[in-house]
Amino acid sequence: MKDPTVKKRKVAIKSVGQVSDINRIEESLRRINGMISIDVDVQKNVLRLEYDLRKIKFEVIEKSIIELGLKLSQKFLQRCKRGMAKFTEQNELDNLNAPMSSCCDDPKGNVRDCNICITQGKNL
Repeated sequence: MKDPTVKKRKVAIKSVGQVSDINRIEESLRRINGMISIDVDVQKNVLRLEYDLRKIKFEVIEKSIIELGLKLSQKFLQRCKRGMAKFTEQNELDNLNAPMSSCCDDPKGNVRDCNICITQGKNL
């Protein structure tokens, strides 16, 4: 089973530039803790990233890309994809850090009878 915290993203950029720029970009991004792999597709102007969400978030990677001098695509769909990536990652991190709770607990702390818990023999 694959690890759900390992993320793969494609980031559209305006242009990559020269071969020396590509090597500099790859080397800089590889040094980021949590980055697993990076591939620069010059033909399609896309960065393919694979990273561990437990160590780094897309938002940090995006800022690093901008600091390297690359311009991210400003097309509507690309902006939406980047925004959705940040949103879903934050939700995943919040869920990973959330305390375990019973299906029978409601937010006010009242315990309800739950057929699933009763059939599994859980103490209420």
